[in-house]
Parts: sequence; structure tokens; C-alpha cells
Amino acid sequence: MKEKYKLTYPDIKVEISEDDISKYCEEEKEYEIIGQPRALKALMMGIEIPSKGYNIFVTGLSGTGKRTAISKILKNIKRKNSNLSDITVVYNFKRPEKPRILFFPQGKGKEFKSDIHSLIENLKSLIKLRLESKHFQKEKDKLVKNLEQHENRSLSEFESILSRDNFQIVQLGDGDDQVTDIVPLYKGKSVDFDELQGLVQSGEIAESYWNKMREKYFKYMDDMKKIFKDLRAARNEVDDKLKELGIKEIKPLVETEIERLKAKYKSEESKDYLIELCADIIKNIYLFTSSSAKKHKNGGFSLIRYGVNILVDNSDIKNVPVIFELHPTYANLFGTVESKVEIGGEVRTNFMMVRAGSLIHANGGFLILNAEDILREDFSWQSLKNALMSGKVEIQQIESTSLIPGSKIKPEALPINVKVIIIGNPNLYEILYSMDEDFQKLFKISAEFDSVIKRSKENTQRYVTFIKHIVKDHDLKEIVVSGICKVIEHGIRIAERKDLFTTRFSQIADIIKEADYWAGKMKKKKIDGDAVSRAIKERNYLLNLPEEKILELIVSGDILISVKGSAVGRINGLAIYDRGYYAFGRPSLITARIAPGDIGIINIERESGLSGEFHDKGILILEGLLRSRYAHDFPLSITASICFEQSYSHIDGDSASSAEVFALLSAIAEVPLRQDIAVTGSVNQMGEIQPIGGVSEKVEGFFKVCKQMKLSKTQGVIIPAQNVKNLILSHEVENAIKKNEFSIYAISTIDEGIEILSGMSAGVCDKKGEYPEGSLNRLVKRRLKHLANKVKEFGK
Repeated sequence: MKEKYKLTYPDIKVEISEDDISKYCEEEKEYEIIGQPRALKALMMGIEIPSKGYNIFVTGLSGTGKRTAISKILKNIKRKNSNLSDITVVYNFKRPEKPRILFFPQGKGKEFKSDIHSLIENLKSLIKLRLESKHFQKEKDKLVKNLEQHENRSLSEFESILSRDNFQIVQLGDGDDQVTDIVPLYKGKSVDFDELQGLVQSGEIAESYWNKMREKYFKYMDDMKKIFKDLRAARNEVDDKLKELGIKEIKPLVETEIERLKAKYKSEESKDYLIELCADIIKNIYLFTSSSAKKHKNGGFSLIRYGVNILVDNSDIKNVPVIFELHPTYANLFGTVESKVEIGGEVRTNFMMVRAGSLIHANGGFLILNAEDILREDFSWQSLKNALMSGKVEIQQIESTSLIPGSKIKPEALPINVKVIIIGNPNLYEILYSMDEDFQKLFKISAEFDSVIKRSKENTQRYVTFIKHIVKDHDLKEIVVSGICKVIEHGIRIAERKDLFTTRFSQIADIIKEADYWAGKMKKKKIDGDAVSRAIKERNYLLNLPEEKILELIVSGDILISVKGSAVGRINGLAIYDRGYYAFGRPSLITARIAPGDIGIINIERESGLSGEFHDKGILILEGLLRSRYAHDFPLSITASICFEQSYSHIDGDSASSAEVFALLSAIAEVPLRQDIAVTGSVNQMGEIQPIGGVSEKVEGFFKVCKQMKLSKTQGVIIPAQNVKNLILSHEVENAIKKNEFSIYAISTIDEGIEILSGMSAGVCDKKGEYPEGSLNRLVKRRLKHLANKVKEFGK
């Protein structure tokens, strides 16, 4: 009976023909993106639609080639127009705290900076020459001479008046403390008023004389102040005339130079800046003379105001900018205004210290971000959405906990045109789409990368090309056909289906690199099948310590698992332990106990808080299964408990629900089940077996236990029939099946499984709802009816 469901060696063998692969090796083809037609179509759609909001969110398991595919596609994107711009920051002569942003055609930013620099350097020489010309010096000397004559005449007349009234001008003090004063004269000598007071007391002069001199002193002091004020006004007037003279002399020169630049840089923004630049140069011509430069060395004016800060230089970009931002802090993404602390503690900054972020550098192109990185930076994420919504970026220094105060400079907002591509994990797009309204508007394209592709001739050719590409790019040993076959087998195993390849190419690349390492250890000059097998074996060894420890506990008897004989109400279920980077299967003893009652099926794992929602659902399905198959004409009156023995960790999933059914039916019918056969598979209320995941690891896990406890040639595993295509077993298990030392049974219904485990016919229900005499189902129904009667009698 059981042989009908037993798989043969050809059923489970994964065959990769070296002859077929060798044909693919002969063809030299360029490496291309493997599979992913849906994701590539989404990427191209998002790239080519220029409308706002068509940014792209790329999802898929790690290692599926998302970044590689994006890089390859964007590398070949051609610009449809020539609007790529260089971006510069210049001084704002009207509002210095708000530097101006100027855009130039690609490659022209550096030219503009060079032209402005040349302009300033030329003006330094030309202005100096003009201001030293004979004509200018003659006019200047004339004004200065007239001023000096006026000053000398005014002071001479005032001194004559003072002299007639016995007064004299004197200078008191030294250096910066020197002041001008008036002192009286007595007998031709200067004296102060204290000395005159002494003469009054001695009777040498009359007190009326002293009072008269005091009155004259104050009057002359007022006159002197007025004279000095008039002289300062005259000097200022001359300074203004000299400035006007200088402006008149150099204005045509500056305007000519500026007009030349205006003819070259024709945008309105550039012309506006050049007009303001011209006016500022004319206004501040003293900045271009050596003496004035020293005078204003630490003042508010400096030639740096005429500098050009290049934010973005696209002169070397051939197609479009493509920026991968790995650390999207606000400063890295949007830019910042740097500052420096002077020796005295004063914080200084200027428009030349403005720095652009990656979002600005990507203007006219693409910015690629990792979802985890940008979502971790809350302020950056919100600011990015604001920038994409408004189409503008503001560069500013973010206030922080630093003791250094933030910059007061805030440049003009920059208009941007950037496609943002975010790379994230599966399901993240759905989460963000449902929780963030802005996200819905901004990321209208979802490019989903599949983790598997069809195992076709075309994809096999691409797989071979990829393997050879990895070997070439990483300068590895030559890989021969047998090695390529083993790598492809490994790719099929990761995909968990015989007709599929995995697209988690990072894992494939890792195995090839490790095979190169082990080939060297094995003294091989090339990577062959043995080297790849060794790499896989060694990798598993490095990761399977928990698996080994559990196996040791089973063999020692600490974990109760029997692989021979039969028992009532107990069965070996199979579970997966997934560590993320390594998964393995192990058997777990599942037991069932029953008694009369109306509580139903008790899930001991759930009662102890160790059961997940999916496992709870599987237990509830069992009650529905019992009612639908056996309790048509009497109430289901049973109290049953099901337990994963010696399990002290969280259990979830329904892949053990078929094993739980078998243990429960065994306990009800009191029929023993084989302990040398383990079971995996989900079940529904109709008794149909449903596929599960990790079938290969589960089969291999039970095989390892049987091998350690000695193979009896009767041992095996029951799996869902739908999972046969998912069997990609180790060569050791394949060989054991080939030699009939181990067996795999594929079933579609509970009845098929119970026949294998019990050795009895399950029995088919007739039109009256009865099962044949001698069938297991008849025993189950009879026992359930007996329990119902017991409950009824006890109730009376």
C-alpha cells in the first residue's frame, strides 16, 4: 500500500547536465540583468515619466541584484535635452545674509569663476594705473592743495587772533591721547589758569584780568571747535570729490569689462548679478589699492565678496548625474554652511563656505538611497519629502547641541529636478503607502524584484554568463563546467524549486569566491565541482553548531525521539529552525491524549503562551475536520490535548497540522503509528494535505537523526505531494534514497498518510456515512460515538 506513494530516485534527483552547460560555456555573451521583467519595466516607467511624483521605490530580498540593476540601467540613460547645469553661489550685494544662486550651462560654472577672478585681478592693475595717471594725479593734487591752503589760512588767521589776545594753541599728551588746547600767555610765556590764579592771589594781576581771560578762553575754544568742524567738513567734501574723481576715472573701464561678461553670460540672473557687481566695484574702488587694502584688512569689506563658490560642477558628467548617498544626514543630503572659530572665539562664515548636498549634486539626474538609512534620519526624511513636493532645496546649517552658534547665512532656495530611487525590503512600500499620505503622492512607482526566475534555456545561459562574470571581475581561478553545474544546483536549492533559479546573486557570488578559496586549499588550479561542494559543506559547518548540539541531545536520549517501532498517540513532526543565514530541520515529538468531554482540542502550546496565530489556526481546523468526517449523526464530545514535547520556545505555522491529525486519530482509534516515519504538511477541514516551506531541510534533518541512530532501511518522511517539486536534497540523501536506505512519501490526503503510518486501510465513507469494517476511519468514528455516549450517560 505504501509503495504507491513512495518517491523514486528519478523523482527527487536534480539533474544538471554537464554537456548542456558546456554548450553555454562556449558562447561568450555580455553580462546582462537576469530576469526581473516586471521590476525593469517599473524602473523604466519611473525614469522616463517626467511628471512630479514619479519617484521609484525598489523592493526585494537582499542580494537580488537591485543595486546592480539600477546602476546598469542608469549608466545607459541618455539625456534627452542639454539642461544639465552647474550651480554657483555668489555674494548678495543687497542682502549679504542671503547669498545668490546662479545656474550656468554644463561646464560653464568654472569658466564664470575664472572670468570673475580674471576681472578682479585685471581691475587691480588697471585701477591702480588709472589712479596713478598724470591726469588723475593733477586733479587730485589740485583738490588737496586747495584744501591745504584753506586749512592753513583758517588756522593762521585764528592763531593771529589768539596771539593778539595773548593766547596760543598747544598740543597736550602723546600719540593717540594727544589733544589740542588753548593756553594764555603772560609776559610772552604760556601759563595755565592755575598759575594765573596764583598771580591773582599774590596781587601781581587783578582778579578782573583773570576773569576776562577765562571768558576769552571759552569763547576761543568754541571758535576753535567750529573751525575744526568746518575743516573736517571741507576734508570730507574733498574726499567725496576725490572719490567722485576716481569713479569718473575708472567707471568706463569697469563698465566696459562688465559689458564684455554680460555679452558672454546672457541669463537674466547672471546679468543682474553683473550689474550689481559693477556698481559695487565702482562704489568700493578703494578695495583695489594697496593702502586701502591694509586699512580695511579687518573691516567689513574684502575682495572675497567678489569670489564665486562652485556648488556643483557637472563639466565631467557625460550622461546624467547618478548619486548613491550611503549616509543621508541632513548635511550630506541637502548641504550646509560651514563656519570656523577664530582665535578670539568669534565664529566666522561667508558665502564661500556654503556646501551642496547629494540632492543638489543629483540635480538633473538620480539620487539613490537605502530605505533603512533615510527612514532612520527623521528630519532628513521629512525634509526630502518637502523638497520633492516643492521642487526646491534650502541649504542651511541645522541648529545642534554644539556650543558653536549656527550660521546666520541662508542662501536662496534652489529649484531642483531629481528622480529619487529608494531601495527597501519587501512589504516596506505597502507599509509606507498605507501610513504616509505624502509618500503616496511622491513614490508612485513600485519596482518589485523577484527572488526567483524560471529555469529556462535562456536563463541558464544568463546564469552561466553571470558565474563567469563574477570569476572575471574578482580575478578568481578559472571555473570549469563541473564547478558551474554545482553552482547552478546551489542556486536551484536556494530557490527551493526544481524549475526555478534564485536571483539572490550575492549568495551565488559568495559561494564562487569561497570555492576559489577552497580550490587553493585543495591544491587545485581551477574551480571544479569538488571545490564548490567543499565550499558549500564548509559554509554549512561554520553555521550549523546549534543543529549539531540538538542532534547530540537526540542521540544521547535527552530529547525523546524514536526512529523505530510504533506507538499510540505519538508521531515525529518536523520543524524548521531558521537563523536567517542558515536554516535546518529537526524532528519534534508530537503527542495526543483524549478523554470524554466537551472542551474540544486543547493546544498546550497556546495555553502556555508558546503558540503563534498560524499554529492556533491549525489546531482549530482539526476540530472542523473531526466534525466533517465523523460526527454527522452525533455530537462531537471529546476533550483532547496536543503537545510538542520538550519544546520550550515559540511555535508558529501550520506545517505540523497533518502530524497533529495523525497523532489525534491514533489516540482516538487506539491504533499505533510508525515511529520510523516523520511527517510534515498542512491540512484543511476537508482532510486535504497542503504544501509547506523548507521541505528539503526537514527531510535532511530527519535523515541525519536516523543516520546517527542507525539507518534501518524502513525510515523515511511523509511530505505533501505538491512539495515534490521543492525537493532539492543533498547528494548524501539522494544516494540513500537510490539505495533504498531512506524513503520519501508524497501524499495528498489524510487518508493516504494514515495508511502509510498505521498499515491499515483508511476506508471510504459510503452514502450512509459509514466506513468499511476493519478500516481505521471506522474505528475512529466508533470511538467518537462511544465517547459521546459516555458523556451523555454521565450527564444523566
